[in-house]
Amino acid sequence: NSEIEYEHAKVASTVSAGAGDVEIEFATLDFLLTEQANIRAGLVLMPMGFLNEIHEPPFYFGNLRPEVEQRIIPTTWRELGVGLHGTILPGLTYRTYVTNSLNAKGFSKSDIRSSRQNGNRALFEDFAWTTRLDYTPMPGLLLGGSVFWGDTGQDQLFAGKEIAANLRLYEFHGQYQYRGLQLRALFAQGHIGDADVLSAALGANGPISSRIVGGYVEAGYDILPLLFPGTEMSLSPFIRFERLDTQADVPAGFTPDRSRDIRVINAGLSFKPIPNVVIKLDYRNLEASAGQIADEFNIGFGFIF
Repeated sequence: NSEIEYEHAKVASTVSAGAGDVEIEFATLDFLLTEQANIRAGLVLMPMGFLNEIHEPPFYFGNLRPEVEQRIIPTTWRELGVGLHGTILPGLTYRTYVTNSLNAKGFSKSDIRSSRQNGNRALFEDFAWTTRLDYTPMPGLLLGGSVFWGDTGQDQLFAGKEIAANLRLYEFHGQYQYRGLQLRALFAQGHIGDADVLSAALGANGPISSRIVGGYVEAGYDILPLLFPGTEMSLSPFIRFERLDTQADVPAGFTPDRSRDIRVINAGLSFKPIPNVVIKLDYRNLEASAGQIADEFNIGFGFIF
């Protein structure tokens, strides 16, 4: 299984914008052994949250992914490794991988996205372990969670010191779908070790918080079947509220950046003329504990093939 992605229309820069890129989003070999245990190896998508493994536009509301699943869970996130996946009991599935860990030099006060190595000559001095459980007790109801654990120092020096910079990141998620209704909730939190040394070493990118946290709740409803029974088209109004803080617990002697304590209300419409094409219209109201963030009005078109 693999996916190649073209971002921003072209690789070369233009007079209006910087360069795009071509990326292998994931590339894995699956060795299907038994229902309970199968081997997966390669550039694997980390099994965290709703959107990291399935992140194409028709599969989420709004033109932009939730901030929590960009800043706390750094989608799209993939690393090199090997692991197991399967079904333990009816309705209970798992995925567990050993991969290279993140690179702490990419941590910043706003998120941990730049610490992803994404298979590009990845430093593999520090390993990481990620595991996920999902349980479907009844049709339409999904409950689950995942955890990432690994040192991120990669045997590098930070402010003249070699540190572990251990990261423990976990999330819990739930989803309920019934006819046209979809409800989602997610909570994620990470704990970063040696945050004081990282804050001193990373300078303008800091301070690095020892705790990052966020969550959101979301509701949407497909109203077209009520108007046109049997239609394959869908029109779904939705609303999402999220709260996140990547400066929740900065080390002593450093001042937290309160502009990173963010609240977002996102509301809009998603129209699908066919299941793999979506037209989106949404409004995002953003507020921070310090400073101002412009609100957004977004229109987008997406598809998969």
